[in-house]
Amino acid sequence: MAAENYQRRGAESNSGVGWDFEEKARLYFESSGIRLNRGFSVSVGLGTKSKPHKFDFGSENPPILIECKSHKWTAGDNFPSAKITVWNESMYLFHLAPAEFRKILFVLRDYSKKEVKHSRNTM
Repeated sequence: MAAENYQRRGAESNSGVGWDFEEKARLYFESSGIRLNRGFSVSVGLGTKSKPHKFDFGSENPPILIECKSHKWTAGDNFPSAKITVWNESMYLFHLAPAEFRKILFVLRDYSKKEVKHSRNTM
C-alpha cells in the first residue's frame, strides 16, 4: 500500500509554506503600523483554569492575537474539510483568550477551479 503524500505541490515543505504565509501576514500588519511578536503567548481558559498558549502573532499594544492558516483546495479540487478542523480550534482558542484582545484569523484566499467554472456557467 502506497503512503499518502500530503505535501503541497511545488513546495519544499508544508512547514515552509506556513512560515512564508506567516511572514506575509506579519509584513501586512507592519505596513499598517502594527508591530507583532511571533509566538505571542497569552493565558487562555475558562473560569479559574487557564494555561499559556502561543498564537502565531500578537501584541500587547495594540492588544491583538493573530492565527494564520494557509490551506488550499485538495489536488482533486475538493474542499479541504479535515483542515477546517484547525480553523475551529483557532476560533475556540480565540474565545478562551482574554476579551481585551482583538482576534484575527488570517487566511489564504484560494479558489476551487470547479467552483470558478461552475459560477461562470451559471451567469
